[in-house]
Amino acid sequence: MRVFTTSVIFVVVTFVVLSSFAAPQDERGNTTGPMSHEAYDQAIAPYVAKARATYPAAKKRYLAGLPPNYQFFVWTRLYQSGGKGQRGRAEDIFIDVHTIKDGLIYGVIANTPVFVTNYRQGESVKFPESEVMNWVIVRPNGTEEGNYVGKFLDHWKKSH
Repeated sequence: MRVFTTSVIFVVVTFVVLSSFAAPQDERGNTTGPMSHEAYDQAIAPYVAKARATYPAAKKRYLAGLPPNYQFFVWTRLYQSGGKGQRGRAEDIFIDVHTIKDGLIYGVIANTPVFVTNYRQGESVKFPESEVMNWVIVRPNGTEEGNYVGKFLDHWKKSH
């Protein structure tokens, strides 16, 4: 199973990759350091736009049937309300897609949420396709198609 995490609380961006497949060619680092939610969202906005623009073609391929051992993940933001006197939390999470139907994505959380503790890895979720922020098709050898936001963040982390 491939596990992804991109987290945005305390405004730290973290990627964790665990896989039974060969590791992807891009490097997954630890943290980039503090930045505001707004700065993070602004930095990833062009890549989210590219992912959203190319998502229909990726979805079409998924619905037509990917080759054996290929996996389709989408990335969305999950939220947790704050307790009394606390701020709410958000985390960008990869979802292992199981079904897409009537504008909804059904799947399971593919990584361990760090900041939204009301969710668990492997938990079933559903959400509107309009909330997709990124997508990736992972081949059995670990190489990826898509993942526009992740590739940007890998590059961005090296320069910051």
